[in-house]
Amino acid sequence: MTDQTPGAGGRDEQHEIDEVIERLAGRFPTIEHAHVEEIVREEAHKLDGGRVRDFVPVLVEHASHERLRLEAEPAPLDVAAEQQRLVPTDEPQELDPMEVDRRSQHTGLLYGDLDQ
Repeated sequence: MTDQTPGAGGRDEQHEIDEVIERLAGRFPTIEHAHVEEIVREEAHKLDGGRVRDFVPVLVEHASHERLRLEAEPAPLDVAAEQQRLVPTDEPQELDPMEVDRRSQHTGLLYGDLDQ
């Protein structure tokens, strides 16, 4: 795995893996930080041969989370902080009222209406 492989949003993969380590270390406070880092690095190493690198941090976080969950219960999430982390900063936080109206007029299976 190269340290300068671009990931999602133009950030390098190694930086995103470091963020995964910090997130999981916070999520599993009863497990030593070094052990969390070891697990994340092992999971990342398993994906070294892959050609498509865009989803490596997500896959590593998921696999590492599952392994850590076998060792300890995760701490409760801070929902507000997690939502803030997931919201893109360059997009508006609220939908345009016209967009809300347009979406409300559509029904059918493609729009999630399973009753019809």
